[in-house]
Amino acid sequence: MRERLALLALLLCAGPVGASTVVEQEEPPGPPGYQEVPGQSANLVEGALRATVTNGMLRPTHGYIPLEVVLHNTGPTARVVRIDVEAHGMGRAGTSSRVVEVGPRQRLVAWVPLSLPSRGGTVILSGEDVPPNRFNLYSMDPPGAPLLVLGAEPQFEAGTGLPRVSKEPKLSVRFVSPQDAPRELSSYVGHVGVVVASDVATLPADVWAAVEAYAATGGHLSLLVPPRDVGERLPLLAHTTPGDHPYGFGRVRLCAEAKGCGVGLLGDASSAEAEVEAEKPLGLLSPVGPPPSWQRSSGQLLRNGQEPLLPGVQAPVGRFLLLITLFVLLVGPGGLALARRKGPVALLIAVPAVALTTCLTIIGWSVLVEGFSLHASRYSVTVLDRARDRALTVAVNSYYANLEPEAVRVPTLGALLGPDSDGDPYGLEADWTNGMVVTGGFLPSRSYREWGEVAVVPTRARLILRREGQTLRVQNALGARLAEGSVRLDGEEWQLPALEDGAEAEASPAPASREDFLEVVGFSDPVRRRFSGVPWDVLSAPLPEGGFRARLEGVGLAPTSALPVELHEGVHFVLGRVDGP
Repeated sequence: MRERLALLALLLCAGPVGASTVVEQEEPPGPPGYQEVPGQSANLVEGALRATVTNGMLRPTHGYIPLEVVLHNTGPTARVVRIDVEAHGMGRAGTSSRVVEVGPRQRLVAWVPLSLPSRGGTVILSGEDVPPNRFNLYSMDPPGAPLLVLGAEPQFEAGTGLPRVSKEPKLSVRFVSPQDAPRELSSYVGHVGVVVASDVATLPADVWAAVEAYAATGGHLSLLVPPRDVGERLPLLAHTTPGDHPYGFGRVRLCAEAKGCGVGLLGDASSAEAEVEAEKPLGLLSPVGPPPSWQRSSGQLLRNGQEPLLPGVQAPVGRFLLLITLFVLLVGPGGLALARRKGPVALLIAVPAVALTTCLTIIGWSVLVEGFSLHASRYSVTVLDRARDRALTVAVNSYYANLEPEAVRVPTLGALLGPDSDGDPYGLEADWTNGMVVTGGFLPSRSYREWGEVAVVPTRARLILRREGQTLRVQNALGARLAEGSVRLDGEEWQLPALEDGAEAEASPAPASREDFLEVVGFSDPVRRRFSGVPWDVLSAPLPEGGFRARLEGVGLAPTSALPVELHEGVHFVLGRVDGP
């Protein structure tokens, strides 16, 4: 009887224990969603000027961190305000500045992009009757893929169906008013995606130009409410049906229903997360920076042991060691022999003379062989939009110089991209008042640097065709030497001849097309790795009627092509449509 009672008690106790075990199990994860990163506001009141600086900014995956400063002039006269940002990171500190004029009783939003290696810094506001005011600044690494949304949060939720979550978000979102959105491409280029949640017509023209340039140069743009005139607003779209479409070097998503658009955004976030886990570079371009400090003693010039794109960027150590050895022999055994034969007075004259000759030889070598010019290798891929006389260009350039060059100018619809790895010892000094003007940090003396560029620039470059009987004449007006290429006309493919800029010659029927499309591009393997995110599958599609592809030589169409350089190599791949016949 006692054994039965004990067994019954054990069973009664086992029930609550098992139930408590079930209760203590972890709850299944909720639906994937987003989390807002609003930042924190720091306010300033100085007379008639009101200013708000947004701190705790969302940090993109590459490119620049857009800093938002809201200025409100409550007085009857205009005010000029200067915004300086002294950024600090793991490498060299950088600075960004912008001068804006705030009209009488005007509210103005100014954006100051900061280079990505900046983790924080100090914001200084100053101006007429405004003493310098300092604000501490920091940026936040997003828990999810960074997404910039032009519109309000209810519009975003209604257009995507994504819930707001408190932990493990797939997307980290920053909401910006469409009227206050940035006008520079640099403020968009580092985000995994840009979403226009409101009506596209509410965006100012310069904001829409920057957003369209973002998509054309490799970004992912989503329109939650596609306008009726989407084909006119996005002229590179081949189809205007709902869905995900190629657009230049990037993609455009036209949303028809909330669920499909939300799934697409989550897919973009998962792809970015997979690339980070695989240690693949994010973005269209991947210029390579110097190695970490602990690897420099091994003699590596670039990160991960990669090769420079510009030869001869290392000091001629062997030649200098030979000169130093000769100097030691002359002042050592040679000096002893001279002292015994001519006396100590001759030695006092000979040693400084030999030292001076050695120094002059080293200086002469640097001047005659390396010179004071800027050495460069330039590579780019360009899509010509002849209907609007513009060029969509992505480029990777490598530089070396004995002396740092002067200011480098980048247009508003362009962005200069450095290596994205933390700790790279570069820090740009840039003025953003009228586009981007780099005043320092672009290329320190006697150093090798690689920079990427994405830009939408105006151009009159074109390829002109005309028929003369049964022959097809080609005129090169692309602004550079045409090395080779092909064009499709009347259903046939023609081979373009090698032509100098402005020259004219006869085209010939093209032979069987090459199996490897990248051979036509002409990039070496190290160069091709720098263009890691370029959609070669889209660019290698069959040419449409009147379309051409060509390989050019020279400085290319990127904004920094205005820099005077001694060009080692210039290879540029161009896609477009011909003029005529």
